[in-house]
Parts: sequence; C-alpha cells; structure tokens
Amino acid sequence: GGESYFMQVDSHLEFYTHWDELYTNELKSAKSFPKAILSSYPPGFNAENGGILESEPSPGARLCTCEFSYSDVEAKIIRINTGVGYRGDEEHPTQIPFIAAGFFFAPAGFLADVPFDPYMPWCFMGEEIMLSMRAWTHGWDIYAPRSNWIAHQYRPGRMGLPKFWGSVGRLFGRPGPGFSNQLQLLMIKRVKHLVGYEDCCSREKLQRDGDELVLMDVEHYGFGDVRSREEYLKWTNIDVEGKRCHSIEWCNKGELL
Repeated sequence: GGESYFMQVDSHLEFYTHWDELYTNELKSAKSFPKAILSSYPPGFNAENGGILESEPSPGARLCTCEFSYSDVEAKIIRINTGVGYRGDEEHPTQIPFIAAGFFFAPAGFLADVPFDPYMPWCFMGEEIMLSMRAWTHGWDIYAPRSNWIAHQYRPGRMGLPKFWGSVGRLFGRPGPGFSNQLQLLMIKRVKHLVGYEDCCSREKLQRDGDELVLMDVEHYGFGDVRSREEYLKWTNIDVEGKRCHSIEWCNKGELL
C-alpha cells in the first residue's frame, strides 16, 4: 500500500501521544535498521482512559524465554515469554530472538520478505514462533523497545468483549471454543512441520496420517536462505527433539546490538 512502516497489534490498546514517532525513532536507533523489527508484550492496563495513556512509560521487557506447552489444545507448541527487562540507561535497543504477535513494528519491506501465510488463518498458538523463525532466517533482526508506548487490556472478557475463538465459531456457524480448537490442532501441524517436530510432523508422517493438506504451498511461506532453521534453534538454545527451551543468556544480558 505504499506505507513506510507496518505494525501488528492486538485489539483493546491504549497509546501514548506521538507513539508512532517514538517507535519509529526507536526502530531507527537499532543497529540492524532497516532490517530491524521491534517487538514486545505490552504492559496491561485496567481502567479505560479513552485510548490515551498519560503516566510515565514503563521500561521495556525483552522476550528471552520460551517453553513447550503441555495444554491439550496447544499440543506442545513453543510459547514465548519475557526475560530480563531494561534498566533504563541503555543507549540502544538490544536484540531478542522472538516476535510477539500482540505487538511488532517494522519497515514495510518486512511484508515483502515475510508475507503472511494464507494457509494459517485464525492461528493463535504457533504464530509467534513462526514469525520469529521466518523473520530471522530472512535476515531480519528482532529488538525489544526500551520503553512501552502502548498498553493492552488483557482481560476483555470482563468488559463483555468477544473472544478470539468465539469469532471463529460465529463465522462458521459453530459457536463455542470447540470448533476453533479443532482448527488450531490441524494448523499447528503446519507450524510443527516447519519448526522440525520430526516425531509428529515430518512430511512422511503427515502423508501417512492423511494430513498432507497442511503442507499446501509450504515452500512459499517457510524460511529464508540468509540464515537456516538449524542456526536459529542453536542460537536460541531450543531443543525441539527433547521439547526443552534452555536459557538464552545473551538475550537476558542484552549483549547483542
């Protein structure tokens, strides 16, 4: 569309005045700009203020940890989380290994390099690890912003607002979370195939199980050729076979500019 920047966010946000200029300047201060992405989990808020944040911005948090989920509907997918935050005296943002689906900000060229996968609609669990790995292997570096200039209402249900899985059910005339969960469990196999879950989701196993549909055009929406999947997993200390995420010290210490 000719825009210079792209941002993906969750619903139910409030913003500081001039948030767009603040994030643009923060992005430009990243060492890898223009091949840089800002991402974080915004802090929460409770009381509505007409979309405007007025208190002092809180220090940014780095996305430095992950785990393999054991929830039935999440099916051992990799979930990301925060690590050690900024102290407040850093001169530049530092690199992190993960993109949060709830907020990331990047030059619009990101969309040409890493187009959204049309075969993963309504994907909730699995979106973040795929965004992270695809971006990094295409040569993009991910950074945590040093301050939070947006905030998120993490409990919209208390306000009577619809939930994600409810909208999927309404679209297909199948109310309740059950139908959305069925879609999630199918789409997660596409994510697992790309990430490298050989125990469940190799091409051969998916074909034997009659799930080869999840591999439709997968070669067009996979990883780049600047860096490899194996390099990413080593860099992030993730053991896919053993289903373990180990400590990512360089991230928590803010060592990479």
